[in-house]
Amino acid sequence: MGCVEIINGGPEHVDTAALIWAHAVTVRDGYDEVPSLEKARPGIENALANEPSLLLLACENGEAVGFLAGGPQGTDTAYINYVGVHPDAWGKGVGEALLRALPDALTTRGYKEAQLLVYVDNVRGVRLYERLGWIKVGDPAPHPRTDRLEQRYSFSPS
Repeated sequence: MGCVEIINGGPEHVDTAALIWAHAVTVRDGYDEVPSLEKARPGIENALANEPSLLLLACENGEAVGFLAGGPQGTDTAYINYVGVHPDAWGKGVGEALLRALPDALTTRGYKEAQLLVYVDNVRGVRLYERLGWIKVGDPAPHPRTDRLEQRYSFSPS
C-alpha cells in the first residue's frame, strides 16, 4: 500500500468528495451508472453546512482517494454523514486511515463523541467500525428513503 496522507479539506474539496462518493455508491449498491456531480454534490454540501471544517481527505500520491465528512448533531456530538473511499482504493486501508484521524479532528473541534449510520448489509463498513471501537446504539432501523436497515454507531475519542 502506498502512503495514505490525511489532510483537512475545505469548500474547495466538495466536488472531489462528491465524485469519490458517486463512484463508491455505484459499486456498493450496484448502480448501472455513476451519479453525476450535480446529483452527488448537494449531499456533501448539506453535510458540511454547519461545520465546513469537518472534512478529512485521504490522499495517495497526491490524489484524493477517500474522504470523511460530517457536522454537529447536538452540542458536543458530531454526526459523520460520509465515509467514502473510491472503489479503486478499496482494501488499501484508506477508510481505516480516515477513521484513525477522526479522534484528533473531533477533539480539536470540541466534540466529545461521534455517531454515524451504516447499512447493516455493508459488511466491510460494519467490520471496520467495530474493529476500531465504534459501539452499536439501539436496534437497526429502515432508512427512510431506501428501506435498507441501518445501524447507528457511536464513538468517543477519549
